Amino acid sequence: MPTKRNRRRASAVAIAGLGLLVGGLATVTASPAEAASSVSGSVSTGGLVLNVRKAAKTGAQRAGTLQEGAKVTIVCQTKGNRVTGTVRSTDLWDRLTDGGYVSDAYIKRPATKLPVCDPPRPSPSRSTESAAGAAWVLPVPAAMNSAFRTPQRPTHHGMDLAAAKETPVRAAHTGVVMRVLCQVSIGTCDTDGGLTVGGCGWFAEIRDADGVTTRYCHLVRRPSVVPGQTVRAGDVIGQVGSSGHSTGPHLHFEVHTAFPATPENAVDPFLFLKEKGVPVR
Repeated sequence: MPTKRNRRRASAVAIAGLGLLVGGLATVTASPAEAASSVSGSVSTGGLVLNVRKAAKTGAQRAGTLQEGAKVTIVCQTKGNRVTGTVRSTDLWDRLTDGGYVSDAYIKRPATKLPVCDPPRPSPSRSTESAAGAAWVLPVPAAMNSAFRTPQRPTHHGMDLAAAKETPVRAAHTGVVMRVLCQVSIGTCDTDGGLTVGGCGWFAEIRDADGVTTRYCHLVRRPSVVPGQTVRAGDVIGQVGSSGHSTGPHLHFEVHTAFPATPENAVDPFLFLKEKGVPVR
């Protein structure tokens, strides 16, 4: 029969075991809805260079290198092969803003939960890419309610398509996601904006093989795509919202002839889509 001292020791062991279990659960990657949109960190390798890979595994093709102390921005995490590094031992890999992956074992960062990366899309064949690259679609099935650089709004560098909140926003063309950002002068992108708020709110930019760049503004939440991801014409990249400089749900859509997108290389989206055979009401 166990003594009183043995019973106390067994209870302590059970509590310690529960603490380990809870601690283990705390490291599970959160869902995108609960997680931060990005986290900043720094490379810690003990003086060696850190390989940036094109996939979340040590044998994947190298996309570049990072020096000791380099600053990185992590947009999401995914599972890969386990690595024991200078910071931790983990099977988590961090996706950076340029689409490359580094092992989280070598990254010093806050203990902030990050969204899980979307599964990588297979690269299209050359012939498929050529055919898809010629296709353009209207980002949302809606009528235009504000045009490009009208006399009343000479700095309006796109067109507005009025649609209900949560309407899916689709990539107008095949290309690579270049930027996913929150742009507001005050407040947050996760609430409706207004006339006193400056900026596009949540927005994404996509560039195609010819350099043509499209911008999608005022999304209701962080877009579901990440920089470096290839999307095809018609893929859903987010939902209509009213974040940033906006007084109601709509998509502000811009077309630029180059990247980065600037007012100088903006063109009329209505005329551009018309030339591509895409009707706009």
